[in-house]
Amino acid sequence: MGQQYGETPYSRPQRFVVSYQYEFPFKAGGALSKAVEGWSASGSTVIQGGNPLTLFDGRGGTIYYGGPPTNGPDKGSSRAQLCPGKTYNDIVTSGSIEDRLGKIGDPNTKGFFNPAAFCAPPQIGNGTDFGNTGVGIVHGPGQANFDFSLSKLTRITEKQSVQFRAEFFNLFNHPQFGLGTYPSPTSTTSFNQQLFPSSPTFGVINQAAVNPRLIQFALRLQF
Repeated sequence: MGQQYGETPYSRPQRFVVSYQYEFPFKAGGALSKAVEGWSASGSTVIQGGNPLTLFDGRGGTIYYGGPPTNGPDKGSSRAQLCPGKTYNDIVTSGSIEDRLGKIGDPNTKGFFNPAAFCAPPQIGNGTDFGNTGVGIVHGPGQANFDFSLSKLTRITEKQSVQFRAEFFNLFNHPQFGLGTYPSPTSTTSFNQQLFPSSPTFGVINQAAVNPRLIQFALRLQF
């Protein structure tokens, strides 16, 4: 039963969020006030660790369950099997995330996980074992995202005004990676926390967690 306990897939143990807004105190007289007054800046910053991941292996558990889970990582599915002498500390590779993206079809390229830490589930009786790893044993890549907005409110009359906004999502265009859903050897369905050491895509990062920098402009008449 101890193998069924662990962090939930959406847990973010380390998460730092800051939201801010600042109205610039620019003042001017006459027509110049329409240009320099009404400016404000706002934004949000989210820095967080990766979500917990549960590692499955479709080669194991053929006595009771030979495929991927249908409704969660705690339903008796076959887990990944650590090789003798390996621990959870040997699963995730070291270095910058950009140096650990991996490459499909090239096992010599460094990925996010260390495939050498895993072995095929051992044979027991007339089938295979269920693997010896637990739930949420490692964390995926973290994120550091900055959104920013610059706006200008210009009053036309006492009741009417025009607001201009320029919004920047992922302001610094910082690449932020995520481990996606990888197919098992026997199925095309999986959960976002489901990875298979027996898959050629294991530990390969081939998607982004957030979009590249997006910029949008808006003009709004308020009355």
